[in-house]
Amino acid sequence: MSEENRPGATPPNVVDELQRLGQSFSSLGRTIFREGGTVTAELLKSLRGVVDRAREEIERMTSERR
Repeated sequence: MSEENRPGATPPNVVDELQRLGQSFSSLGRTIFREGGTVTAELLKSLRGVVDRAREEIERMTSERR
């Protein structure tokens, strides 16, 4: 049985999207550190809110599937 056909295996398209998501977070981190002193606490708080809302949406969507 191939790795992607075994029960519980993560589908390749999910793996690809997880890699892209990781790259996006990495780019965000590089941008924040590159901008250094121009980044405000308000901006970071806003970004954290976006991430928190995304997490809540994922939790909501995955709980509906169960």
